[in-house]
Amino acid sequence: MFIVVLPLRAIMFQILFLSIAIAVESFVLEKRLGLSRRVSLEYATSINLFSTIFGWLTFFFMEPFLPQLLRKELINFILFDNFVFPQSLPSTSIYFNIILLAILVFLLSFFIELFSLNLLIKLNNILKSNVSNKADFQSQITKVKVIEPNSLFLANAYSQSLILLLCFFIQIL
Repeated sequence: MFIVVLPLRAIMFQILFLSIAIAVESFVLEKRLGLSRRVSLEYATSINLFSTIFGWLTFFFMEPFLPQLLRKELINFILFDNFVFPQSLPSTSIYFNIILLAILVFLLSFFIELFSLNLLIKLNNILKSNVSNKADFQSQITKVKVIEPNSLFLANAYSQSLILLLCFFIQIL
């Protein structure tokens, strides 16, 4: 018989982190790219949802291939927020690996968001070219042709930094 565990705490934190990332990134996209508030919010929501879904699917795909001890610790951390370091490993090695993993996750999420934003813009431009009444449609959606990767990198850095700061405050409390 299987025991079903619903990680409500992890789900609530994911919703909180997504809300923060969407708010920060939409603000940066609005200011840096000159988009309207609505369009920047739509883009930020779409790219962050896509990035989060891709991240969780990657986690669920890779989790069975991890060593048993790491799987146990990772699931224990996600479900119960309890991370116990193995006594055999030095703490500097563990912290180095955590920092390296955080940098990898940041860069991976940036490239996924950049890819998804470019895809959204291409789909948006295709939609605009297929609409018969272009004047009405053009007034509803701002046309964006080129995305500055620096703007998205900055938006992603701000949101990830704020989320990391929030995680530190949660651990302190």
